[in-house]
Amino acid sequence: MNITLRDLLRWSETPLTMAREAILIHPDRPISWPVTMRATPPILPQMEPGAIVLLAGTILAEVRPYLPGALHELRRRGVGALVIDPGESLEFVADDLDLLAARGGVTPDLELLLTRLINERRSRLYRRGTEIDRALTEATLLGRSVVDLLRIGVTQLGRPLLLLDERGRVQESALPSGQATLPRPPAPPQGVDQALVPFPDPIQGIEWLMVPLDGTAQGWLALSGPRGGLDEVDRLLVTRVAAACALALAQTRRESSRLAPARRAALVADLLDSRLAAEERINRAELLGMESGARFALLALQPQSNNSNASRVVANARQMIAARAAPYAEFDGFVAESTGAICFLFHTNRTGNLGRLAQALRIGFAQVAAKDADNPDFWAVLSESVADLEQLPGLARQVGYGLAVLRSGGADRTFADWSTLDDLGPYTLLYPVWGTPAAATYVAEMLGDLPEHDLRYGGELLPTLLTYLRQGGAAGAAAAALAIHRNTLTYRLRRIEEICQRSPLEPTQQLAMHLAAILATLPFPED
Repeated sequence: MNITLRDLLRWSETPLTMAREAILIHPDRPISWPVTMRATPPILPQMEPGAIVLLAGTILAEVRPYLPGALHELRRRGVGALVIDPGESLEFVADDLDLLAARGGVTPDLELLLTRLINERRSRLYRRGTEIDRALTEATLLGRSVVDLLRIGVTQLGRPLLLLDERGRVQESALPSGQATLPRPPAPPQGVDQALVPFPDPIQGIEWLMVPLDGTAQGWLALSGPRGGLDEVDRLLVTRVAAACALALAQTRRESSRLAPARRAALVADLLDSRLAAEERINRAELLGMESGARFALLALQPQSNNSNASRVVANARQMIAARAAPYAEFDGFVAESTGAICFLFHTNRTGNLGRLAQALRIGFAQVAAKDADNPDFWAVLSESVADLEQLPGLARQVGYGLAVLRSGGADRTFADWSTLDDLGPYTLLYPVWGTPAAATYVAEMLGDLPEHDLRYGGELLPTLLTYLRQGGAAGAAAAALAIHRNTLTYRLRRIEEICQRSPLEPTQQLAMHLAAILATLPFPED
């Protein structure tokens, strides 16, 4: 959650005020950090968008000839505001640059003071966000109602919360202890872009924050408070409560379908079947209570062994996934019939929630893997997100390919997210040709009988080739990775050259052979 210029000026500790005859042009623009303008080139230091630029009177006198160009550059960089000494004036300012004054003047320690204040507020935001996330997640996992979630929000905020439909009619509400009168809600904003900007209600003498429940103005969560009293903490908490309410409402709709768990899992698995007709896929989604306009992502989890610990691994992973997913999306679990992988189909109408879910899952899987880094229990792959039901079968193919890459050792990790190129690396580029006749032809042309030779005689040469090329042709590193003597490595490379009729020692052949070796190690996709 961002801290805005309006927030900064509201803090009692802030030694800033409006400059003479100035008005706030962008009060809700996010701010980053304060920086001090210099008298000598470069007069503009390195700065981020939203920076608060401090310009002392002594510096202003020296840089005044260059000020028009400097102000233009500040505007171009998206600076949050310009701070000058009290009593100073500027003949001109950039049209969209807010002008502030420092009460005690722009002193050398002002930058440190503002940095400390912003850091303290951001730490406070983090703590409050963690507190309400914990309370909301626990309530969601226990199946609490929307009213319960609103009450949790009221306890944290101390302000009234109203759940509204798309027309602004009150559906549910919660009031702080001691308040008996429900404030009359305003009309919803025109579009979600106006959400989370406080707007006054002069009739009731209060102001409101409105948060869309699903990102498309299908419903709203409204928060009211004293005029000028709603701050960054209110924005953060009401956003988290709105996300939890949206999830609870979606779960209620899903439960209203009264489907048995096994039947529901079978219908979800059908959605990912490429043979299902488009009309049938829509009918199944409606039967499952999935809303139109939802975005989807698929997670596949596969234990690395079938020993007695496998069931424990799956149970622990399910618990972690449920806890991490609860604030962001609904999900349904099922077992992929062809591979036996445990799958979770996530769906939500909230824009950006699947991206946040991906980050939460990455942290969760990292924590699980850290408990036993030498003996990881599973592989997991998260697909990209899509908004079209007809694209769901493609997600199943994606996670199947990702699992094949992880099982083959192509990516040295246990969790891979398709939205992050680093996770699967060059394997991402090979995905479109995976399992195609063109890929088989390429492997045969580059490697000849090498894959068949390995099947007959112990399977040493193809892994040797792949390891050698992954090490960039460094014989010592490849031998160490394979735990063999360098003479053994040299012998194997000669045998590979004889069988393939091309040399992995030749730099011009290495890239082509590496791609072929990668494709040869991946199993063909299931039909």
